[in-house]
Amino acid sequence: MDELTWVEYLKRKVNKGKDVIASVGDDCAIVRHGKEYMLLTSDLFIENIHFKRDKISLYNIGQRAVGRALSDIVSCAGVPRFVGISAGLPTYLSTRGLKSIFSGIKDYCRKYKVSIIGGDTARASCLFLDIWAIGATKKYVLRSGARVGDYIFVTGKLGRLKFNQPFSLRLYEIRSLVTKFNISAMIDVSDGFILDTYRIVKESGKGVLVYGDKVPVTRGMRDMFRGEDYEIIFTVNKSEDIDALKKKYFLVGQIKPKSWGYKIKFGNTINDLALKGYLHF
Repeated sequence: MDELTWVEYLKRKVNKGKDVIASVGDDCAIVRHGKEYMLLTSDLFIENIHFKRDKISLYNIGQRAVGRALSDIVSCAGVPRFVGISAGLPTYLSTRGLKSIFSGIKDYCRKYKVSIIGGDTARASCLFLDIWAIGATKKYVLRSGARVGDYIFVTGKLGRLKFNQPFSLRLYEIRSLVTKFNISAMIDVSDGFILDTYRIVKESGKGVLVYGDKVPVTRGMRDMFRGEDYEIIFTVNKSEDIDALKKKYFLVGQIKPKSWGYKIKFGNTINDLALKGYLHF
């Protein structure tokens, strides 16, 4: 069983409570909380699965680990507020090294005004961090809202950063977008542009045409599959001011009926799109 199959299994088995808007199958769980919605997520960052210890500094491990979780909240149109850190610590990690990881987490959280509120630690055979995060919003966006005819945009160039570099959240851009435009669906590019676009299409029950020539890549088509970019893919109603959006973001496709399938266009040629990206197991 791979990751996609496991998620589909969980969606069938998990029952949502009356105040639960979204749970398994989206970037965050979303629950009603007074006049706001709370967004809850967690994200694992595991040695030899998500990073190679000799390829990244301990400080940047902390930065990337917390950034991954906070990006989930941003991609649901939320504002991150709190994080907790659970850590598995191998014997090779010194106290100084542990403090360096925490410094990365602390500095990243300070940048986005997020409070660190708890966590847990234990000895482990490899280094891993499990970041859980809480955010809030008055207007959420899910993966499942894309409609036929919606245009697909991505907020920035793919493949721009190395896997050992920290990345900036698209927090302020997304807050502006959901205020000014009718954004129907969103997801962050964590497992690859192609795979994450598929997740929007799958959850929305639609098809897609990706404009292959328009996808902004650094080193070629492989950047569509590599993941770890943490740009935001969003869909928007075609009646919106598309020209205004194109001045700042990249128009990369359009939502089609489910019967259309999952396709990509280069020039005048349209082909079925191979579903490839990073799967965690």
